[in-house]
Amino acid sequence: MTDVFVAIAVAIVAVLAQDVLPGRALYHYGWYNAIVAALTIYAISRLRGVRRAHPRATGAFAVLLFGTGVVVFAGIAGGLLAPDTQTLVGAPGASVRSADLGGTLAFPLAPSDPIALERGRSTILIGGGRRYTGGFVLWKVPRSVVYVEAQDAGGNRLTITQPSNATFLSPVLLLQQTTHIAGMTVPVDTFAVPAARRVVKAVLFSAQQAAQLHTTPPIVGSPAVLFAVSDQNDRILPGGIGVLATGQRRALAGLRLRGDVRTYPAITVASAPYLPVLVIGLALALAGAGRLRMVVRADITASKP
Repeated sequence: MTDVFVAIAVAIVAVLAQDVLPGRALYHYGWYNAIVAALTIYAISRLRGVRRAHPRATGAFAVLLFGTGVVVFAGIAGGLLAPDTQTLVGAPGASVRSADLGGTLAFPLAPSDPIALERGRSTILIGGGRRYTGGFVLWKVPRSVVYVEAQDAGGNRLTITQPSNATFLSPVLLLQQTTHIAGMTVPVDTFAVPAARRVVKAVLFSAQQAAQLHTTPPIVGSPAVLFAVSDQNDRILPGGIGVLATGQRRALAGLRLRGDVRTYPAITVASAPYLPVLVIGLALALAGAGRLRMVVRADITASKP
């Protein structure tokens, strides 16, 4: 009967891993869930024989199977039916709607403040640790963003908008797209400066990547931002390209640009079996397994001469 308990234990541990180590793509693979289901089916088939040999264990058998079924069903449902892990990004002070979570994520102005998940009249704060809500696990992840500032030649601050229209854009570039430069994959974003009729592309280089760039002077030990200033027809203007260390200001194509690389949190949303359901299922499975083991041992002892 040891093989039965091993099969059940492996299946349950594989499901519990979704809550203990959330966010792994492995949990959504078909073969992973097929193995969990196969282990459970094997245990059921073997336990039927145990029940015939030990009729007094029928109740324990039922409790064990029910508890195991609850855990395994919750795990497979979370793996096959729930959405893949995603990272939700928002600018400081912005609100991002999440259909999966059924609410809105309110991003704070200060990076150290918690992010609030607002659902109707309830609010869940996501701070430094994980938060479990329904069939999801949420936690903050740090990511690099660029605080940009644009001035005219006289030092007057200019309004930054979205490239395609005049809607105001947060001065924090979230860098959600990537591009390839000099064999490196780097994040990129774009903003417009309507007053100067300019469109600016910003590319972020980490400190390690910036050290590989041939700049004068060399940028060492600091992230850097490449600005490429274009006209409204997307043509790069003369003197419109420059690589700046974080916090540095430089005149490029009639603009005085500054990029400050900072860390700002995003939210990772991973599906996971509903924790209370797992606790109930696990408790039933343990109780049933303990009772079953006791009954089988008692029968074996009673059968000895």
